[in-house]
Amino acid sequence: MKSANLLCVALLTALAGCNAATAPADAGAVATEAAPPAPMAAAEPAVPAEVAPAAVPGAAANGDARALCAADEDIVLSCKLAGGQLASLCASKGVSDQAGYVYFAQGAAGHPDYVFPADKGVHGKRFKRTQLGYAGNTGGYAYSFEDGGRKRIFYAISGESGLEERGLLIANGDAAKAESLAACEPGSVVDDIDDRLFKFTRGWDRDAAIDRGGLPAKP
Repeated sequence: MKSANLLCVALLTALAGCNAATAPADAGAVATEAAPPAPMAAAEPAVPAEVAPAAVPGAAANGDARALCAADEDIVLSCKLAGGQLASLCASKGVSDQAGYVYFAQGAAGHPDYVFPADKGVHGKRFKRTQLGYAGNTGGYAYSFEDGGRKRIFYAISGESGLEERGLLIANGDAAKAESLAACEPGSVVDDIDDRLFKFTRGWDRDAAIDRGGLPAKP
């Protein structure tokens, strides 16, 4: 009887072991779903660094809105032409026959589209200054230079009864009649050069054609 009981216990133990082998290793893992990952926070849009505005050529260095000369240059003569452009004859500080430069510029404020000489080199004999004389206590002066066979004459005339005439003449070489004239707007002229610069420009050669026949006739 005792042997039969032992045999029953052994059979029950073997059956229990078989059931355990076929059961899932981790029942809890089957019943429980993995939690979804937390949503990622939206990335903040990149904020571009503030970019400084590009420098306008000539604008920052301009010391006088009435001229195209830089702040560290002298204004020999400048004015606003009819049509809005500026015309300026500029010189480096302390310019002399041995050092420094002189140049003429024409164009919109801060944006000259014509500069002579283009390299702003030592002026040499590129510019001339001629005294103008007329009847009735009327006179003035003319700065002139030639570029590519064309002559530009930047002049100023004043006289009795408040006569004031200033402008830019362009002629074909020494032609008796100009191709074009751009008058300076009233009140726009800057010509307050100091004694040193005045004496320097007075030492320039005179324009023989203007000396002989005066300014070219207006077109």
